[in-house]
Amino acid sequence: MKKKLVVFHPAIAPYRVDFFNSLNKEFDAIFYFEFGDVLEQSFAQDELRGRLEFVPRFLAPGLFGIKNLRTQVLSILKKEQPDVVFCSEYNILGLLLLVYKFLFNWKLSIFTICDDSKEIAESATLVKRCMRFIAVKLYSGIILTNDDVLSWYVERFQTRQKFLFFPIIQKDQDFRLLLENALPVSRILKDTYHLEGRQVLLFVGRLIDIKNLFFLLDAFALVVKRYPKSILLFVGDGDQREALERHAERNGLANHVIFAGKKQGEDLYACYNIGQIFVLPSYYERFGAVVNEALLAGCYTLCSVVAGAACLIEPRKNGDLFDPASKTDLAEKLAEGLEDCEGLRQISLKANKMGYSYDQYIISFFNQLNSIIG
Repeated sequence: MKKKLVVFHPAIAPYRVDFFNSLNKEFDAIFYFEFGDVLEQSFAQDELRGRLEFVPRFLAPGLFGIKNLRTQVLSILKKEQPDVVFCSEYNILGLLLLVYKFLFNWKLSIFTICDDSKEIAESATLVKRCMRFIAVKLYSGIILTNDDVLSWYVERFQTRQKFLFFPIIQKDQDFRLLLENALPVSRILKDTYHLEGRQVLLFVGRLIDIKNLFFLLDAFALVVKRYPKSILLFVGDGDQREALERHAERNGLANHVIFAGKKQGEDLYACYNIGQIFVLPSYYERFGAVVNEALLAGCYTLCSVVAGAACLIEPRKNGDLFDPASKTDLAEKLAEGLEDCEGLRQISLKANKMGYSYDQYIISFFNQLNSIIG
């Protein structure tokens, strides 16, 4: 008989749907979400809920305006009597789970999902360090999304058994089917943006400070004369858009940069199809799920070393890593990528560049999980 699982998570995001569906198959699972959408950005929730293989439920707002003070979780646990609970990060909600465990069910297995990159883990505030210490000591396990972070936890806490690894990734075959279905839109975009014969660099994400996009433009400016057919496509929106447009123009990049605005669904997948080299230049990034999407779309991917998704990059095979404080480092990596990049011609589905499949990762994860919960 399947073990009973209750999952408490902030919100439904496209890069978590497959993981949640896998949990739903493995367990007799119930899912509760804190918010109707991701706080930092908005996703097409109706489309996402259509992909779920379970019915999502939502928690009442936190007491006194404190978002994680969700005392409702106590009554949910008492009603559902789960064997296993998943929560997110280190916060008050997680402490409430411990209260329930100590008062009502000592055998309850509690796991938290932590998306921190190694840099973020190392620079945690005192409060977070204390919460993390409690979680490591009292939870059954910590699910980490980066293998370097896992190694850091093992070294810091002198134990291996409690730490599990599963990156933020999507199912290969499902995502690539979405890409294939978007090919007609990709062909329209190619004509709309006059990309025939161009070498297409791609960024997908919010146009905000932590994404380090002025840095990206400056690094691009160092190589654009050597590769005059190169063009940088920004897919996303944010408070820096106008300033980035002015910066591109001042640096002579007006004919080499396109700001396409925010795209979702088929329009976003179409952009991945026309991108040849993907760049994530963030100086602060918990993971960076777009790296997985770009690799699944067959983009040679350049990723900042501080992003958790750096663990998906196999240097010189499916992309490369760079220092987000060194323009020359990124410029060199851009030049190396452009040197091997032919101009865009026929639009077709590119070969998958992920080193390992979703199925390989999820089988490994469940093996780790079952070794703990029995």
